[in-house]
Amino acid sequence: MKKVFVLLLVILSVYSFSATKIKIGASPVPHAEILNFVKSDLEEKGYVLEVVVFNDYVLPNLALANGELDANYFQHVPYLESFTSKRGIKGLVSVFGIHIEPMGFYLKKPLSELKKGDKIALPNDPTNEGRALLLLHNNGLIKLKDPKKLDSTVRDIVENPKGLKFIEIEAGFVPRVYKEDKSVAGAVINTNYALEIGLNPLKDSTFVEGANSPYTNVVVVREEDKNEDWVKALKEVLLTDKVRKFILEKYNGAVVPVF
Repeated sequence: MKKVFVLLLVILSVYSFSATKIKIGASPVPHAEILNFVKSDLEEKGYVLEVVVFNDYVLPNLALANGELDANYFQHVPYLESFTSKRGIKGLVSVFGIHIEPMGFYLKKPLSELKKGDKIALPNDPTNEGRALLLLHNNGLIKLKDPKKLDSTVRDIVENPKGLKFIEIEAGFVPRVYKEDKSVAGAVINTNYALEIGLNPLKDSTFVEGANSPYTNVVVVREEDKNEDWVKALKEVLLTDKVRKFILEKYNGAVVPVF
């Protein structure tokens, strides 16, 4: 028995020494959940996955750029490009896409009862605010100066027939404000944050983006790492029928795989 125990310790120590650790920053839902789902598959390829959960859209890119993370998985390419451009960050690249989260517009009352001065909460980062405003434009609540402009802000609204008041808030706080602030009538919420408070965009929203949304959520790494074996292994375990089934069954269409 003692010999078996010693042998087991040797095997475990060799495994720990030889396994490569991959540290990935992610939003809690669905990103971290999807990553945790493939942990054992990565272990079979010789990699130990550590998922670091972030509740905002700023720190994951900063942590990746300064070397605290090996990769992150929380954003779409328009956001990555806007964020890195404004922050002067270079060398972060998308390596593959996994899913789309249709953004939804949520109301506490029927759409027909919206009145002048009603407050609508929006994410305040450039790409998500533009995306939210485009959703409202496409559904007739407002009219934008240029619907093709991905980084529109409230200043680009040229028609607001219901006289709505738009409140710009950091994306991670929008659902909390919507839920807790009685003066807020509605909000456009990113699906990962909506899921955290029990909202499903397909069931609970007044209207939602179509599945053809261009905002695919991607895995991002530093440019010098994009051809590393661990990136290839990560792609191999994530873009599988197993993961596709997991996403479809767990999120009931609120998260749509793109592979």
